[in-house]
Amino acid sequence: MKLDPQNVLKAGVVGVGNMGRNHLRVLSTMPQFELIGCFDVDRQARQQCARHYGIRAFDTEQELFEQVDVAHIVVPSHLHRQLAVLAAKQGCHVLVEKPIALNLEDAQRIIDACQASGTKLCVGHVERFNPAVVSLENIVAHEKMISVDFRRMSPFSQRMAGTSVVMDLMIHDIDVLLNICPRPVEHISCQGARIFTDMLDYAQALIRFDNGLLASLTASRVTESKIRKAQINAKSAFINVDYLNRSVEISRQTHFTLDVGYQLQYKQDNIIEKVFVPLDEPLRAEFACFANSITTGDPVVPSGEMGKRALELCLRIEAEILKGLR
Repeated sequence: MKLDPQNVLKAGVVGVGNMGRNHLRVLSTMPQFELIGCFDVDRQARQQCARHYGIRAFDTEQELFEQVDVAHIVVPSHLHRQLAVLAAKQGCHVLVEKPIALNLEDAQRIIDACQASGTKLCVGHVERFNPAVVSLENIVAHEKMISVDFRRMSPFSQRMAGTSVVMDLMIHDIDVLLNICPRPVEHISCQGARIFTDMLDYAQALIRFDNGLLASLTASRVTESKIRKAQINAKSAFINVDYLNRSVEISRQTHFTLDVGYQLQYKQDNIIEKVFVPLDEPLRAEFACFANSITTGDPVVPSGEMGKRALELCLRIEAEILKGLR
């Protein structure tokens, strides 16, 4: 395992598309990292990014892995296994964007490679670090949940045409769901549709866990409005989360009555708590958490196993939908 003695981690990014450029932008401003360089099969793109950040444009992934402590793998999902395993064998800690892979076998190969090399593995489920989601997780830890409802909808974009809406969008909410309810799934009922592509463009899943929790997830890339919301029915509260506005509201019953001294009385049937949500950038929080895990030995969040479990449920949902479409 390579580690700078000053605990400043030398980092490199493989893949400089839209998401990869976000990785470069954030890493370049964080004191925990020294951004060394980047690689992309598009020579012009990698050189442009290198000039912008004053870093090196590597000619191969191998050369980059030899020079860094942490490798961020931000390439198409079908390349995740190949590059993450190569980085781990070179002794790099690995952050691989979601999904960890496209099948469970490749996911396990990545996990095994990092374990064999003694390096850390983080899966880039960045929504886990959305301040609204962090607030939600803290709240539900003290509530008896009955049901949860996730809705993640967007207009169509050609960028998403190469993967299903389950792997592209729903997987974010699946990761959050499995984090707040780490219980075995007892039953799944799913449906979906192909609209603009040969992949699933719309998907719905109803899930029941062995503890009785009911979950509804809807993911769409055919909706002409961007929606990112979660609603949780709990025994003593109703929690409404808006990821885009980063707002969390909790409705609770109350029996407050105000006697004003004359015939009319005022009764309030419920109260609404507006939770303070900080404006932290999720990607920065994710990278800081990974850096802390590397330097202190704390468990990684989300870990490779967490990423594999989210992938497993995604594959199960996809299979159920496609079976119904035949």
